[in-house]
Amino acid sequence: MKVRYQGTFFSFIWWIARPLAMGLVLYFALGRVLRLEIPNYGVFIMSGLFAWFWFSGSITSAASSIVSNSGLVRKVQFPRIVLPLSAVLFNTAQFLLTLPILTVFVLISGLQPSPVWLVGVPVLLVLQVLLLVGLGTLLASINVFFRDLEPMVEVVLLLMFYLTPIIYPMSRVPEEFRPLVLANPAASLIEGWRQLFVYNELPGTDLLAAVAATAIFLVLGIVAFRKSEKYFADAL
Repeated sequence: MKVRYQGTFFSFIWWIARPLAMGLVLYFALGRVLRLEIPNYGVFIMSGLFAWFWFSGSITSAASSIVSNSGLVRKVQFPRIVLPLSAVLFNTAQFLLTLPILTVFVLISGLQPSPVWLVGVPVLLVLQVLLLVGLGTLLASINVFFRDLEPMVEVVLLLMFYLTPIIYPMSRVPEEFRPLVLANPAASLIEGWRQLFVYNELPGTDLLAAVAATAIFLVLGIVAFRKSEKYFADAL
């Protein structure tokens, strides 16, 4: 984080500025202009955006972590898995720094923090970190041999933003499409964060989709990375 924000006056606040700015625009457009009848829409949308920016930022930086450090990979012997892990943990640290700001949004909206946060935050945090590690290592290893992956990831994340209940609640998704939306692990995770911060409830059974996806991607990612790691230097 020191290297990333070296020479800037506001440091990591620039990371917070992106979801805040988008949240303000969406709150005006959807909450005031289109008049979506969603209670506490400010907290509703910010709890989704902070978790989404953590998710998308981790995926983007982890996918390119090996290629962007090709000189280091070719010249120095070290566990290459450190690179996608550092990308995920960097974005995780920034997300943790946004939690006090999210708490301020909760208080301004007239809501109250709940003791269930003490259970829900660690559970969701660990689950999302493990999911991002699995996806990040898998994409990083593929990207070394298939360079079209990076722009492909950007397109997929753009589509996922609108297919994930970030600016709208899961209850607005038609019943026939709800299983398809919940198959996206980001959807059930963001719904979990929202249940926690807006409704002071622990995530329900919908989170099982994210648990299953996390287990699958974690195994796939680590196995794929370990199998392909010895060929990275030659491919780069």
